[in-house]
Amino acid sequence: MGIKVKDLAHILNLSSSTVSLVLNNKPGISEETRARVFQAIKDLGFEELYASEIADKKSYLFMIYQKSVIEPGGDSCLSSGFSEIMEGVQSQMKARGFNLMISYINEESIFAELNKVRKENLEGILILATDMSEKQITFLEEIKIPVVMIDNYMEHKKFSCITVNNEKGVYEAVKYLKDMGHKRIGYLHINNRTMNFSERFYGYLRAMELCGLYIDREDIFKVTAYGEEWAYQELKNMLKNRELPTAFFADNDILAVCAIRVLRELGYKIPEDISIVGFENTALSELTDPPLTTIHIPQNLIGIIAANTVIDTGKELKGLLKIEVGTSLIIRNSVKRLNLLHD
Repeated sequence: MGIKVKDLAHILNLSSSTVSLVLNNKPGISEETRARVFQAIKDLGFEELYASEIADKKSYLFMIYQKSVIEPGGDSCLSSGFSEIMEGVQSQMKARGFNLMISYINEESIFAELNKVRKENLEGILILATDMSEKQITFLEEIKIPVVMIDNYMEHKKFSCITVNNEKGVYEAVKYLKDMGHKRIGYLHINNRTMNFSERFYGYLRAMELCGLYIDREDIFKVTAYGEEWAYQELKNMLKNRELPTAFFADNDILAVCAIRVLRELGYKIPEDISIVGFENTALSELTDPPLTTIHIPQNLIGIIAANTVIDTGKELKGLLKIEVGTSLIIRNSVKRLNLLHD
């Protein structure tokens, strides 16, 4: 008969619940007690106890898709990190008593990963699919367990998904700039096929229309998603030697910060001459000078909702879900109020 939690607890003069919390990496236990339990497991040869505790818990897989090709310009494309989404997923899986495995994939490793998935006894799969195409995600269609996509939506794929309400966020940005007296609002757009940036493009056009503002196509500047330095060079070439709008909305904070750098080099002051609003509310937005007004995405909440969705799809929920998470405006110091009486 194998060793049990209560046996180890008796040896260490601890409660069974304390030992179980340590084995399951739960909070509320001192580091000293944790070290004592794991040292006893090692000294007494009770590794099977730890393995059995983990084996008894159901497991989910969080697949994180990353582009495998480094484009000209160095870094990955102009998108922010996913650490907050990951933290949300991890914390909720832990709170609900499940194991979470994490796998990083790219377009070359997708099918090899599928073979691994088939061998795992999984309850469901989460996939951070920001940069994935419909063709790339087809490999998951044959999986007979719940699959939830994060940060992407594919109309012809039968997966539940958690996305951002990009159109609402862009409207909040444009409406705020209008309320601050800006009538000529330009747009800094990341020109690739990622769903988020496509939705923000059409969101900008619709927001300008709803706000009764004229859309000048010459004020829409499209940059490729090859990295920050590449975007900087593109913006510098596009923005020099021309009359510019009094304000810009940028597809994300990274592009907004690039624009601030370029505009300063061209002799403009921010926000005295040109105002800028970003999107995503990354840590970068607080650190830039001036601190960036931006649209907040609750990334941690997205992770929590995704975890709950994949768990509950295997239990109570039936059918597919598309959940859009709302955004909010974060006002800092990168927008100037214009004289509303001035035409």
